[in-house]
Amino acid sequence: MSESQRKRAKTMTTASKTATPKKTKSKTGVARKPKTEVGKAIESSKRDITKSENSKKEITKKDTKSESRKKDTKSESKKKDNKSENTDLPALPKSEPAHDSFLVVAGTYERILYGLEARVVGSVMTLNPQFIFPAHIGCIKAVSAGGRYLASGSTDEVIKLYDLKKRVELGSLHEHSGSITALQFHGGSHLLSASEDGVICIFRTNDWEPLKMLRGHKGAVNSIAIHPSGKLALSVAQDRTIIIWNLLTGQRASRVKTPQVGEIVAWSPSGSHYIVAYATEVQVYKVGQTESLATVFSKQRILCALVASYENAEYVLCGSQDKRIHIYSADGVERASVVCHENRIKGLSLV
Repeated sequence: MSESQRKRAKTMTTASKTATPKKTKSKTGVARKPKTEVGKAIESSKRDITKSENSKKEITKKDTKSESRKKDTKSESKKKDNKSENTDLPALPKSEPAHDSFLVVAGTYERILYGLEARVVGSVMTLNPQFIFPAHIGCIKAVSAGGRYLASGSTDEVIKLYDLKKRVELGSLHEHSGSITALQFHGGSHLLSASEDGVICIFRTNDWEPLKMLRGHKGAVNSIAIHPSGKLALSVAQDRTIIIWNLLTGQRASRVKTPQVGEIVAWSPSGSHYIVAYATEVQVYKVGQTESLATVFSKQRILCALVASYENAEYVLCGSQDKRIHIYSADGVERASVVCHENRIKGLSLV
């Protein structure tokens, strides 16, 4: 080979060396190509994608945390709502009760049940509110207290039960298919209820089990009364009859027709007499006799009546439409008349 050919071969090898790019080695020893502008752009876009994905993950984590917090708050609010749904009677004040004190309970047409504590100090009586709440979805027609229990009946055909000692609602009784017209406890062991369906129910207060359904009237029962011994009961109804019930057997002892629709019936404290009140008169009967001993006449409609004893004598008290309480002796003679309210008198009770 001549010198000119050698020079041409050297120049060609140097040109090829300069033309081929140098390969760089990575830290692992593998050769990699140098980064071009396109590669840099691709890598930057990948970084942006990974950043956005990480941010999305963080947002989803925050959303799940907020949803769990919302669920917790909802569960707490539901618990609070469930607690508020429980009807509890407001507690009595912590002060000691007076020596002469008693509880006055009244139901209204507005479905409200009122509880007032009456305190007698000397000749002065004060009334302190104890509870007030809507007890029914219909107007309240009957209220009775016995021992630690309180019962209220309404036109909604339901009897509500309350524990006065614990100040809580115990539940409700649904044995009747008509408006509740009368309720009466015998001590704290039994409750009698009457309704427009003509049925009288006897309940045991231990478990509120209905022991007996007394069926004998052909119309709505207006009033019931339990004998002081707890062995007998009276009832008057729209069918113009008065029935004496034997509570030991749950059977009817006698049934007598009345000249008018009897609206109220009540026993005397001794249990030897009872009264039947009609629209404008009250008849006094002796146990075992069908004829009345005396008749009390009123110029106004009689809305409530009872028999009270004072100094070995018995008196008939009537509350009427004329806003007065009329007091009669057992022989039918009026002894006194007192204006007590600005409106008609709907109820009387002995303390």
